[in-house]
Amino acid sequence: MKIIKLVLLMLVTVFIGAQELDEEFLESLPDDVRKDIKERNQQKVDGTAETYRPYIYSSKLAKVETFLKLKDRLESDLLELERRISSDEPIDMSQDLKLYGSDFFNTFQTSFMPINEPNPDSGYMLDVGDVLEIQLVGPNAYLDDTEDFLINSDGSISMPDIGKVVVAGLSLNDASLLIKSRVNAALIGNEAFISLAEIRDVNILVTGNAENPGIYTLTGNSNILHALSSAGGVSEFGSLREINLIRDNIIIETLDVYDLLIEGQYNLKKRLRSGDVVFVEPRKNIITIDGAVNRPAKYEALDDQKLISIIEYANGITRNADRENISLERLLEGSLDTIPVPNDSYFEAISVKDGDLIYIREYPYRQAKISGAVLKPGTYTMAAGETINDLIKRAGGYTENAYKFGAVYLNEDAKAVNELSKEILYQEFLDNIIAVSQQNIGGNIDLSPIVKLTEEIKNTEANGRVVINLLNDLTIDLYSVKEGDELFVPERNNVVYVYGEISSEGAVMFSENQGVDYFVDKSGGFKKFADNESIYILHPNGESQLYRSKRSIFERSPKSEMKIYPGSIIFVPRALDDSAPRRLATQAYVSILGNLGIALASLSAINDD
Repeated sequence: MKIIKLVLLMLVTVFIGAQELDEEFLESLPDDVRKDIKERNQQKVDGTAETYRPYIYSSKLAKVETFLKLKDRLESDLLELERRISSDEPIDMSQDLKLYGSDFFNTFQTSFMPINEPNPDSGYMLDVGDVLEIQLVGPNAYLDDTEDFLINSDGSISMPDIGKVVVAGLSLNDASLLIKSRVNAALIGNEAFISLAEIRDVNILVTGNAENPGIYTLTGNSNILHALSSAGGVSEFGSLREINLIRDNIIIETLDVYDLLIEGQYNLKKRLRSGDVVFVEPRKNIITIDGAVNRPAKYEALDDQKLISIIEYANGITRNADRENISLERLLEGSLDTIPVPNDSYFEAISVKDGDLIYIREYPYRQAKISGAVLKPGTYTMAAGETINDLIKRAGGYTENAYKFGAVYLNEDAKAVNELSKEILYQEFLDNIIAVSQQNIGGNIDLSPIVKLTEEIKNTEANGRVVINLLNDLTIDLYSVKEGDELFVPERNNVVYVYGEISSEGAVMFSENQGVDYFVDKSGGFKKFADNESIYILHPNGESQLYRSKRSIFERSPKSEMKIYPGSIIFVPRALDDSAPRRLATQAYVSILGNLGIALASLSAINDD
């Protein structure tokens, strides 16, 4: 009768449509599982729920996905090696690299435009339109408090009893000294205090290859950068390297934006005067550099600049740069030619030209970690195509007590596959809980074991473990190391771990040629609710198996005893109600057990230290 109920349950699980869920049942669930149940059921109502195949599919899926990942890895490694060997490989420069500094003026205007208050330093050059504030202190002072003096068109101010004082063209400091000397000469015993009351406005012409050429009104405290920013910066065809300030038809200052951006030099000394012209020269030589540099981009180069300058603009080459695998492509007479750059010693000898494409290849290095029972554990830099065996050699080989069969290999590709399999399994569990709760076959069905397993699956993190046999030289010679891979080689520990529904959980001393029943007996035997017909074994290499203590009705002879190794984990689950979807439970136990195995291996290593 129980078998019939189980069959009916699985049929219902497959064919049942979404119905309303029992709120009382939902309230009995953990919060996170209840939320996911509701979302999953709503997806079924909406017709958007993905359909997952049964457990056997999940297992096959993991194997197929793992195979495909490994296949892709091998192909990727081969391509990397081919690129490393062949310097004639065409370089893909199609990615849209920006011109370095092209967005500078987008932020400059709001951050660095001068305010309209007179706050210049003592080096500020006075000119027509500025207003000086002068206060006289002394016995013969005739000025009450302070008085403002406008610098007239002839460049002077007029003071009673003193006359004209020409201050235009003088710095604020020099003008102050001059006024003080004139006051001391004419009004003995009096002291003058001078400050800038109002700063003049200046009208500037911004022209050439500016974004918005025209006449702009700025304060007298502005410089060439402020004028250019007011005009929207440099146009697409303008130069960032040569922006000239012209006064009386003479270039008095040149701005190179790269001095500011790359060198941090802000050496603009000239303040603007009315009638000044800011002229943006046409863009010069555009050089593209990509690959193993710290700041790939397009850079504007001056005439006759060397390749080393472009390298410096790009903030140097990376530590993974292949200094003997450098490509410089140049358009010559209508065709793209390759300029030989044998190695980095030629950087200072080669002049760049407009349109040059520079590509510095990388050694396809990756970081991999090895720990445990090896002579030199640590993180190593591996080249493309190097294998697990190469990693072990880098670490000096194994120690005397290394347990190769128990090695743990972690890989990000495998972790992604594990995550996918776990998600499929979790959704299957949700589907079964929904189906059973809606139909309630047989009356009162206890779903608590399945709910508990569902929660454990949700909280179990995919470990990315790859089943690997270090005893197989062919395997470790073919499996290429990828970025972030980790290999843990435990020391041999002569114990077997027994957990679950047994009297005394923990470690049992290993005994050669003994099977599951032996180690369970040594742990005190099964508890009352143990499922002694379905025992899960996790071997030290990561493989998991289901051990059935009773012979199947389909078997003609008794099941052979499963081999147990030092470091194996034996897990005895709690018996589930016959109405529960046990196939899913089997997969769940194996998944959870796999993560337990990683934890125990790590714990063992710590204890051994």
